[in-house]
Amino acid sequence: MLKAFRTGSVIVAAVVLGGLAYAQTSPPSKQGAGTTKLSQAECQALWTKLDTSKSGSITAMQAQPHVSDFKAVDTNNDGKLSQTEFQAACNRGQVHASATTGSGSGSSGSPTTPKK
Repeated sequence: MLKAFRTGSVIVAAVVLGGLAYAQTSPPSKQGAGTTKLSQAECQALWTKLDTSKSGSITAMQAQPHVSDFKAVDTNNDGKLSQTEFQAACNRGQVHASATTGSGSGSSGSPTTPKK
């Protein structure tokens, strides 16, 4: 009976620990993409910085470093973001202060030449 109790305890522990490991490795939600949600003031400051022409809208190119899914944020599909669309995206955590999503490109360090 003691052996059955130990085996059962080991199985329960494995299931619990396995669940914890899965919870820690699950991907972040699309909403925030692993970034911190900006405050209202940060969103407003970023909008002012991006809308340099004061036209009331920004292009996909202007938004690209800060909005990871432009099509999802451009709710009226006109190819640009209004301040209302931008603010709504900020409120949903879809805007970030800098290009922090995705992998970087390029290389680091000095180039090396293979030895012959």
